[in-house]
Amino acid sequence: MVHSETTSGESVLGQEQLIHQPPSSKSSSINPSQDFSKQLRLLKPKEFSHVFANAERFANRNWTLIVRPNDKQYPRLGLAIAKKQLIRAVWRNRVKRIAREAFRLHKEDLSGYDIVVLGRKGMQDIDNQTLHKSFLHLIRKIRKSQLKERPIKAPGKASHKKVKKTSIKGSNK
Repeated sequence: MVHSETTSGESVLGQEQLIHQPPSSKSSSINPSQDFSKQLRLLKPKEFSHVFANAERFANRNWTLIVRPNDKQYPRLGLAIAKKQLIRAVWRNRVKRIAREAFRLHKEDLSGYDIVVLGRKGMQDIDNQTLHKSFLHLIRKIRKSQLKERPIKAPGKASHKKVKKTSIKGSNK
């Protein structure tokens, strides 16, 4: 068995390459502009309700994003991937991981928005690259919409009236 080590810290073992880097502060630290800290997340039910109360919906065949402008200089992400849509936990976790990663990499484009991500049925059958591209497509749609510049609609009661249902059956005398 042949074992050799390169100057960059990589170990080469036969046909396979095993990457081994000694722990250093340079490789373990994440660029602060690329992290996904707690302040960038919607965590409380009240925060989710605020977004759902008066928001714009952006959707394609893979994702639905509920978006509302916030008064902050940074975006916030909430994940609401329903068990009804993606039955297995492995599928839900994968979809959440892809959404978090796409958000983390493109959060500069989304500054000033609160976003709730909803999953769709059948997402488990779609490859990661397609899901990522699909998410980026929605990010572009949000940027083009200029939602932050629009006047905010006042949340209120629905304008439609309840209609009393009556049946057209014969009299019951």
